[in-house]
Amino acid sequence: MKKINEGDFKNLYNKLKFAITFRILAFSLIVLSYVILNYKDIIRYSFVIYFFTFIVIFITILYYIILFFLKKKENYKFLLLFGFFQLSLDFAVISILIILSSGLNDKFIFLYYLLILIAGFIFLKSGVLIYGIASSLAIGLSADLHYYFDIGSHYYFLYNPDKLLFITSTNILGVLIFTWLFYRFSGELGNLSNKIIEKDEFIKKSQNFNRELFNSFSQGIIVTDENFNVVFINEAAVRIVNLDSERNFKNKTGILFDFDVKITDIFENFPLNLFLKKEKIDGIRFEINHKNTVLGFAVTEPSGDVHKIGNYILLFKDITYIKELEAESRINESLKTAGKFAGWLAHEIRNPLSAINTSAYVLDSGYSDIQGADHKRLINIIKTESERLNNLVTDFLGLIKVKSTGAAAANGNFENFNLYRLINEIILKYAGGTEVRIHNSVGKEEKMYSEKNRIIQIFSNLIQNAVQSVEISISNSIKKNNKIGIVRIGAKKEQKTEEKNLISITVADNGEGMDDFILRNAFKPLFTTKENGFGLGLSIVYSITESLGGEVSIVSRKSVGTLIIINIPLMPVNN
Repeated sequence: MKKINEGDFKNLYNKLKFAITFRILAFSLIVLSYVILNYKDIIRYSFVIYFFTFIVIFITILYYIILFFLKKKENYKFLLLFGFFQLSLDFAVISILIILSSGLNDKFIFLYYLLILIAGFIFLKSGVLIYGIASSLAIGLSADLHYYFDIGSHYYFLYNPDKLLFITSTNILGVLIFTWLFYRFSGELGNLSNKIIEKDEFIKKSQNFNRELFNSFSQGIIVTDENFNVVFINEAAVRIVNLDSERNFKNKTGILFDFDVKITDIFENFPLNLFLKKEKIDGIRFEINHKNTVLGFAVTEPSGDVHKIGNYILLFKDITYIKELEAESRINESLKTAGKFAGWLAHEIRNPLSAINTSAYVLDSGYSDIQGADHKRLINIIKTESERLNNLVTDFLGLIKVKSTGAAAANGNFENFNLYRLINEIILKYAGGTEVRIHNSVGKEEKMYSEKNRIIQIFSNLIQNAVQSVEISISNSIKKNNKIGIVRIGAKKEQKTEEKNLISITVADNGEGMDDFILRNAFKPLFTTKENGFGLGLSIVYSITESLGGEVSIVSRKSVGTLIIINIPLMPVNN
């Protein structure tokens, strides 16, 4: 047995409501037609017209009251019985009207057809079959009443039985043919109605599912048209943005709706300029500050132009907490780095200070036998260790990132120098006792106007790192004797624009190279892969280059080698 649901009840309710309304409209039309056809004798039948009009209006009001009561009860069976009761009462009234009027010759016979039509509309096949057969039986009964009992004073049928038989047969045949045709049609209509109901239920369920789905997202979703009018919004968006309740956003979330509000009305600093560009914005991400919160946005565009309602789909969430964590993490990282620096500096300073203090103590002790070579040796220790301390401080200060632009550049220690000779002097420190060949490919007449001490620091650290990398590669090589370590230094002046010239410095080696992890962290202070390293070399290079307004980049491949490129803007040569 088919399960009765809310849709079936609502469908039958609407049909009965239509039948009640249709009944009074049809009666009004019949009365109007009757008045027009019998306008000469209208006074004679006025009482009958008034009486039937009153009865129909009264029954219609009563039907509406009963229908309203049954809707409150929501009982399908009662509603079904109420429908059959209406049709049965209509059937009885039509039959009495036909018998008491002109009988089977009367034009009111068409009311049976109308009754079958309404029965088919409300109950489909069963309604057509029941009231089609009932109408045929009523026509036959009416003929018997006319002939045998002369009910309705139709005595002329007594003398014309063949006429009565013909009229009866014609009416019954007409009703049965109409019943059969409409029975077939109502069957198809029933199937179509069921499919429509199923489709309607499916669409409603899909709409509810989609609404619940979109409203269950923790991310805010806003869809706008090409004019940035909001056409869709979900509950998360209302909650995150804290939209006012005056526009009643809450009841419209999860469905397409004309909210009569633009995206800029919700977010005052929304970056419309990103969308007004001709470039494709699908996948673009941005952040905006909104009411003391930071919102992270991702934008997509619907694919296809068919039935396209929204132009931009905005996904966003509150990332204030993430931003706070990032800021806190940066502070913790800075404190961690500062702690490492302090430990490193304390460790590095302790040894030179110890040597200086010892030498100073011996010199100050007043021993008379400390003369000549010993005295000179102690003085040299103090000088050497003092210079080492100075270099430590210099390296430490080299990590301070100060751009040498404008007044800062003018106050820098700039001078003219020969770059080729300067590099050769640095290379001499690594000459002898090494398996690495260092080639100075810089032009012999190449000159540079910059901070010489900083340039020395750059090349010293780069060459030292390159040589150590090649030496490690050679020591790890299976065929050590066949491995030739090479470090090549080059420099070339380039003209980027008419106002801006730069020198491109390269240091290449065929050492151990770097993997992706080392490349990502190469410039971080105190990051090192060497057992006795401090991780300051490349950090100093990066910091000094940046302070000179330049850029550093690394190209490296594990077990192949490394290429470091430094571009430094050239200052006008001071002659």
